Amino acid sequence: MATESELLQAARTVFALHGYKAASMLEISQEAGMAVGGVYTFYRSKLALFQAVYFLENADSKRKIAAMVDWSQPKEALSAYVQANVAAIRDNKILAEWYSKSPGDALRKQYMDQHGSGCVLGEFFTEKIAAWRESGELRPEITDHMIEELFLLFTIVDASGDISQDTMQLCIDATLEKLFDV
Repeated sequence: MATESELLQAARTVFALHGYKAASMLEISQEAGMAVGGVYTFYRSKLALFQAVYFLENADSKRKIAAMVDWSQPKEALSAYVQANVAAIRDNKILAEWYSKSPGDALRKQYMDQHGSGCVLGEFFTEKIAAWRESGELRPEITDHMIEELFLLFTIVDASGDISQDTMQLCIDATLEKLFDV
């Protein structure tokens, strides 16, 4: 029988390929090399398994993005971080589920239950925002919640496919000018 770690890796593979709705517990169990019933010894439902996979994938994605951004210039760093996150959500069926009705509602509820109303952009990023605000680089009236909503806006607009990458970049740049115009 597969370990929980092997099961999570198998589930990640299947969810990344098919998305939440099209993935089946049978395919996940086959990918893990175990019987379907074995999956349920670790997770009570497909949703519970997906939530575990999602939060691992999200943490890994945010860690990789934070590591590749040059944080010495706040405006450029925020632009790079937002663009990289938008691209990750666009290109990753697991991360894209955050904005779906199901399982997105359950993901957002679990996040809020565990973290309260903190910024969903990640603890590291929230710390950077606070440091920029303290140093006077970020306008003081700009809250974490406002930045979170802007991130959500950019992600939703990007997911719509209705605007070009050039227009998206223009929107991000214009927003950043306003955020850092102190």
